[in-house]
Amino acid sequence: MKPLLVITELEQLKSISDPFRIQLLSLMADGPKTGQMLADTLALPRAKVHYHLNQLLSHNIITIHHTEEKNSIIQKFYQPAARKIIPSANIFNFNHTDQQAAPAVYNIKMNNADYENFSKLLSDKEQRKISKKETATADEYAVYVLNI
Repeated sequence: MKPLLVITELEQLKSISDPFRIQLLSLMADGPKTGQMLADTLALPRAKVHYHLNQLLSHNIITIHHTEEKNSIIQKFYQPAARKIIPSANIFNFNHTDQQAAPAVYNIKMNNADYENFSKLLSDKEQRKISKKETATADEYAVYVLNI
């Protein structure tokens, strides 16, 4: 395991930005783990864990430490690629040439009652997502609410 991994590509940063994947990395910090070990620890389906492990592996965030054969099945033991993972200071130095790809910001005026309803709706959605142990998908959006 390397002492430091510097993330230099946006795709790497996206792959590690998922809270569930960060949780997987923290569980592997104690030592190499198989997908089944992680799935058992988190009480989640093995397929879900393996999907996220493959995403981390494809972006070189984790590595295969070793393999073992058990009952004619080859088990892969994964570990983080480095003890510390940090983004490069230059990772965001790019220009958007496609204006449609740039993030959108909307200013919406609403009265206090509408604001309270909107805030409750967002909170309910977040709680449902947490209770289902769902992870973010590519078609979701970040919402920042400023009460001015």
